Amino acid sequence: MPLFPEDGLDVLMAELDGEGLDLALRHRLIPVMRLFCFTFYGAASEDALREAATRDLKVVAWISPQAFHDSVFRVWGESLLDETVSQLARTQPLHSARFRLTRPQMAGSAALLVVLAGLAFLGGNYLSTALGAAMAAFFFGLMWLRMLCLVSDMPWSRPVPPPLGDDQLPVYTVLVPLFRETEVLKQLLRALQAIDYPADKLDIKLLLEEKDEAMLRAVGRHNLPPHFDVITIPAGAPQTKPRALTYALHFARGSLLTIYDSEDVPDPQQLRLAAAGFAAAGSNVACLQAVLGFYNPDENWLTRQFTAEYAALFGVILPGLAACRLPLPLGGTSNHFRAAALRRVGAWDPFNVTEDADLGYRLAKAGYRTQTLDSTTLEEANTQLPNWMRQRRRWLKGFLHTWLVHMRRPVEHFQSVRWDGFLTFQMMTLGVFMSALLHPLLLAHALWFFLSGRAAEDDSIPSAIIAGISVAILAAGYGTALASAAVGLKARGLHGWWGTLLTIPLYWMLSMPAAWLALWDFIVRPHHWHKTQHGLSRLFSDEAPPQRRRRTASRSSSP
Repeated sequence: MPLFPEDGLDVLMAELDGEGLDLALRHRLIPVMRLFCFTFYGAASEDALREAATRDLKVVAWISPQAFHDSVFRVWGESLLDETVSQLARTQPLHSARFRLTRPQMAGSAALLVVLAGLAFLGGNYLSTALGAAMAAFFFGLMWLRMLCLVSDMPWSRPVPPPLGDDQLPVYTVLVPLFRETEVLKQLLRALQAIDYPADKLDIKLLLEEKDEAMLRAVGRHNLPPHFDVITIPAGAPQTKPRALTYALHFARGSLLTIYDSEDVPDPQQLRLAAAGFAAAGSNVACLQAVLGFYNPDENWLTRQFTAEYAALFGVILPGLAACRLPLPLGGTSNHFRAAALRRVGAWDPFNVTEDADLGYRLAKAGYRTQTLDSTTLEEANTQLPNWMRQRRRWLKGFLHTWLVHMRRPVEHFQSVRWDGFLTFQMMTLGVFMSALLHPLLLAHALWFFLSGRAAEDDSIPSAIIAGISVAILAAGYGTALASAAVGLKARGLHGWWGTLLTIPLYWMLSMPAAWLALWDFIVRPHHWHKTQHGLSRLFSDEAPPQRRRRTASRSSSP
């Protein structure tokens, strides 16, 4: 076929709209000539040729892939970015984190501050009693959730859906947002090329920021396979991962879609397992959340604690919630979607720094279900406390913002997810944030109350209430957290981690400064994305680490 001249491509690109633009962005087919009632197309990839054959479209010209992307960026980049940033706020303003508080929420916050100030004026015991009673509801709610999940059906105990043949597999899009990730690029590309899925049905898109010149150069040095595609995200604010994902969704051609982070090493069979899972599930199942684990779990105390935390979350809590048909706060990676459902709910919120959790609750409110997938993606556990603190600070700020967004109309929220889904949402967002913010303070109050001898001297009701709440939190909270982590670690083949389990309360203490910093960030810069640096582990290698086989590996050490 003749090569279409690059200097005429912008003119054709500017004439596109509606279905024509969608066909160009997702399938790289552009009408280059119209003759009577016939339209002839130019194709910018081998996939475009296959799509044209499927649609019975006549292709008469070849378009350079690089010229195609450059033209899209010049002609449509700004418009697509504007739509990316503003669409959710315009179409579903109550679901957008673009603004922190609505007027009723500001009035309620002011009233709460007045009440707390009044209690403090009346005496410290009144304030501490009120805070203790309020926090008890969250703490015991979290304990109830853990106990519920511990007795629920786990994903590995359910029958595995039958695999699909290559001819039955749908086109699968993989979005990989990258920003200053040159250190882990080689490992990432090896992991992505190891995915076991037909290349002609695989649509891998590397998402690069326009101003990240080092990353653009690093990717440009690699000779990528034909099913890899590089999408450049125009510069703009807010510069967040969800903004990049929502922008790239315009170009996704798969009916199924997943996200991998820069340090991810997914199970090579994961896409096949997810496709089979969607085929066996009902049409209302819009998302499958895979398990996240670490390839450096034993590196130091912090990585072991992080591993135990993820084992409890992805091995017990999320599968338990899914088994009970309750809303899930998604993880930031390895969540697999039906692309149509994702578009229907407005995709990711560019202004929410925990876009994963927010999207999980929006799917639930729209009537969709999320299930878990018994397939593991390995990541790099944070080895350094400052890096861990930045990441946790962002997560906690996002949980607070997500709670405020979905509580703008609490009655409607209650009606859409039922009472159990509503209570679960409270525990998994505001409950997690407030636990990190105040649990160490309540624990310190309890220790002071008993060790100072005040318990024997002070027989007042408020002090007794606070002491009782603190003791109950210490016992029941630690017990259910230890049990959840132990069950999750065992499922991952990690045995004998008693030293790690016994020091979980010390790990909890680290969340308090992160929570207070998150609260400050929410006030002064709510949409700022604290970047997590990767490639810091001394165990890091350009080679993709092997996948650990779940529930079969064993350990004899006791870190």
